[in-house]
Amino acid sequence: MFVWRRMVRLLLVLTAWLAAAGAVHAQMPPDQRRQMRQEMREQWRQTPQEDRQRMRDEPRERWQMPQEDRQRMRDEMRGHGASPHGGGRGGGRR
Repeated sequence: MFVWRRMVRLLLVLTAWLAAAGAVHAQMPPDQRRQMRQEMREQWRQTPQEDRQRMRDEPRERWQMPQEDRQRMRDEMRGHGASPHGGGRGGGRR
């Protein structure tokens, strides 16, 4: 029983930490974002050629989730929960 409670607490702490880290990243100044993108490009260039080619050749479907799953995940991340209309924000007017 205590293990379960400890795991729930750990999950909550990690979720809060990731949310805070995401908020900090979103508020990053443009020059820092530019520098981060440049570092990512350099890391991509250092990746072995066969790995880069394999990543390019794999079907895109493997890397993408269905549209309805993406919308549901966006709504959950924004704190809106599941949409009663089956997707989309709908503008709020009826």
